[in-house]
Amino acid sequence: MNYKKIVTGTLDVNTYIVPHADGTCLVIDPSDNCGNVVAYLQKESLRPIAILLTHGHFDHIMGIPDIIGAFGSTKVFIHYGDRGLLADPKSNGSTLVGDGFTHTENVEPLSEGKMSIGAFEFDVIHTPGHTQDGCCFLFEDVCFCGDTIFAGSVGRTDLPGGNHKQLINSIHEKVLTLPPQTGLCPGHGGRTSVEREKKANPFL
Repeated sequence: MNYKKIVTGTLDVNTYIVPHADGTCLVIDPSDNCGNVVAYLQKESLRPIAILLTHGHFDHIMGIPDIIGAFGSTKVFIHYGDRGLLADPKSNGSTLVGDGFTHTENVEPLSEGKMSIGAFEFDVIHTPGHTQDGCCFLFEDVCFCGDTIFAGSVGRTDLPGGNHKQLINSIHEKVLTLPPQTGLCPGHGGRTSVEREKKANPFL
């Protein structure tokens, strides 16, 4: 499938853009300083119809105002269990970087299962562990997995809502059961695959 990765923010977050032939797109996990994302969308004449959040930590949400400021009101989708993080700077961690960030407007809850937004159809996969209710988004043979799993690593679980046993269970039961050729696009670092992580990830 076609998508664009742009590294954003002070923690080098992978912000993903999923385009459609009709000129709309989805933006996944916009971090702070999303000027390059906005510039790319304008250059490609893409109109974001939704922002998808894999979880509610500050480094994956603070670019929301950049997208909305450039393109107008856009719905933000996050699992209903992580929704509270958007309203609580201490819980989402933004106070750690000196910015009490919140976003509570046009927030729509996600739940596990098939999802349709505009012309897009994808699967929401509930993968708690890094946060209480993180998610992955599966589009055909590509899974955008946030901070659940990385190339050769897994998400940290020492933050509020984290649970290491739960995270490992989520990975084994929800991610590694996908077809081996499924591409895994994490929230930080390079792309990997289900097959590669099953064979070589030392944390699994």
